[in-house]
Amino acid sequence: MQETKASVDEFGIDRHSPLRFRQRGGRKVVLPANGSAIKKQTDETAINTPLINSVAQAFYWAKLIDMGVAASGSDIAQREGLEASTVNERLRLSLLSPKIVESILNGAQPNGLTMQWLTRNTFPADWSKQEKLFQCIQTALASK
Repeated sequence: MQETKASVDEFGIDRHSPLRFRQRGGRKVVLPANGSAIKKQTDETAINTPLINSVAQAFYWAKLIDMGVAASGSDIAQREGLEASTVNERLRLSLLSPKIVESILNGAQPNGLTMQWLTRNTFPADWSKQEKLFQCIQTALASK
């Protein structure tokens, strides 16, 4: 048998990298190689940027109300130049369970959990009931 030696630089770091570089719209993007652990992790997570931004905005607006800077969602809507219904729908997101918020931030939320779903459907105020509801959604989507 022939022993193969890994190619390392002067610092002892392996030169082989499971990354690929591609040109996308005028900028270079790093893509993980197929079969790598990084590729599996990126396939499992689905970062929903609009949902993350909406959750962050909801917590910011809730803090403004708590601090007395704004009196209500309608006051915030007037200051931001938005519809009151839009602000109040997003303010509901500040009532989500911390576990659900964490899963959204990590990209581990159920595929069907989108901003559109959250604005069109109601969810309970109780965190344990919310978590059960979203677990049911995930189970239902997984069985499809």
